[in-house]
Amino acid sequence: MEECRVRLNARDGAYFESCLPRRELWRLYGDFRDRAAFLDIETTGLSPEYSYVTMVGILDSQGYTPYVRDENLEDLRAALEGYDLIVTYNGASFDLPYLEYHFGRLFAHTAHLDLRFPLRRLGYGGGLKAIEGRLQVGRVSELAGLSGYDAVLLWRMWQGGDTGARDTLIRYNAEDVVSLPALADIVYNTLLARLPVPQSPIEHRPRPVPDLPYDPDVVRRLTASRPLGWAAR
Repeated sequence: MEECRVRLNARDGAYFESCLPRRELWRLYGDFRDRAAFLDIETTGLSPEYSYVTMVGILDSQGYTPYVRDENLEDLRAALEGYDLIVTYNGASFDLPYLEYHFGRLFAHTAHLDLRFPLRRLGYGGGLKAIEGRLQVGRVSELAGLSGYDAVLLWRMWQGGDTGARDTLIRYNAEDVVSLPALADIVYNTLLARLPVPQSPIEHRPRPVPDLPYDPDVVRRLTASRPLGWAAR
């Protein structure tokens, strides 16, 4: 217990991740959310061997920051050193191993909470957008109908000279990331209430969608090109 007190005072999230079963990692959120990074990546494909990272979006207590390939993606490693906890959805299977495949060890000293697992424990399975809909969290703009594949297309459009696609890609990523704090709050408070010892819930801190520009014409062109019966996942 004394060791835990020392590590908590030192904000050593990685230590507690090493001590807790994966099922109980949600417990870290209450103590570490003020120094948490809510993270989501965009790529050119599902396999890191044959594709690459186009951008990484991070939301923290100061706001949203995009790290974009050929612009400032090289600053990501230094930025991650300032966090004690990384929060993702499906990041254990995709985002974190993808990043470390291309950039080496980035998360050795940072704890990671993948919301996919505690949400599934609470009965919320499937993709992020479906869970957001069930819990009435996030996505109020016309970008709500876009998918991860659209993010790939946006990058290709931007590389082909469509300047509006760049802003739209960043805004799409921001809307993915901005729902994660609300979902983490729901996970933490719901599981906290199930403990045999009464605990005080954390207060929800709304984080509005970043007021970032996007190109409505780009969105219309993407949605108009879909085959009949297509649905965003």
